[in-house]
Amino acid sequence: MQGLAGTAHAAYPQAVAGPGPEPDGRARAIRTYRMADRSETLDFEIRSHVIRAPVTLPHRHEFFQVEANLRGAAHHLISGKRCRYPERSLIFIMPYRVHCAAHEAADPDYYVINFASDFLRHDFKLSPLEMEEASIAQYPELTPFLYEGYVDFVFSESQFAHIRSIIDHLSQFNQNRRLGTLDRIRGAMLELIGFTVEVHADALQALSATRPYMQGRTDALRRVLKFIEEHLQRDISLNEVAEAAFLAPNYLSHLLKKQTGMAFVQWLTAQRLQRSQHLLAHTREKIAAVAHAVGFSDEAYFTRRFRQHFELSPSQYRKAAQPRG
Repeated sequence: MQGLAGTAHAAYPQAVAGPGPEPDGRARAIRTYRMADRSETLDFEIRSHVIRAPVTLPHRHEFFQVEANLRGAAHHLISGKRCRYPERSLIFIMPYRVHCAAHEAADPDYYVINFASDFLRHDFKLSPLEMEEASIAQYPELTPFLYEGYVDFVFSESQFAHIRSIIDHLSQFNQNRRLGTLDRIRGAMLELIGFTVEVHADALQALSATRPYMQGRTDALRRVLKFIEEHLQRDISLNEVAEAAFLAPNYLSHLLKKQTGMAFVQWLTAQRLQRSQHLLAHTREKIAAVAHAVGFSDEAYFTRRFRQHFELSPSQYRKAAQPRG
């Protein structure tokens, strides 16, 4: 039985901070790449790593990506999780997942496969959030992408010889495109995915009942809450929070809407007002100071929003919260 992902998948400390802050302390922007940015064609590409310089900072892309490590020790950082990427292994990266690779070997050898979200099936119209929740019974081709980080997709020499054969065929097909070639490429990609699932079926089956990848949403929201709590006193944008939590802005927006029923700005305002409740009840700070501490620059606007939310003014709430006796 191929192994479940082990302790090597513990959260990678540097990942929490993202690609590093700007001089003003804000999170540095994480770039989202399109197929046109990283591929010669807009539907499918396979290439050796020597063809194009790798992206070494955390980034995301709109397309699916598979990497095949032929030689050399390496690891991937995907959504803040350190994933094993040893020799004779594959890495499957879902669209919009923040990631980067680190190849420790002096002379690595690996292939990169990029393909558009609707390349394997033209009816594929899932949003980023829907991809993360997809049923593998309905979308079996997503299986290794969903379980990346929970199963190590490592192969024996004989098994990887078959992987290498598929890679060679994909390269040949892609270099000599003609009528019917794209169908052969799709078939070869489905063989690559199907063979991976078959080899690791025991590990995948052991995890299928719990769907651990769904825990990723909880972890993501936890990172969002931590970032908000630490920066509540200043302006915060959706993009900034998403980057700090290793999420795509659209994904975070959909996730918050689904989990809370609120849009990002509405939810952020609610977090500010909830924090102000605590400060009003447990400190003697002036109302203007409380407003500034939770990110409102204008006391009158803070008072108006507080009253709208709690049907009491901040001073009335403070008075009501005082112990009686």
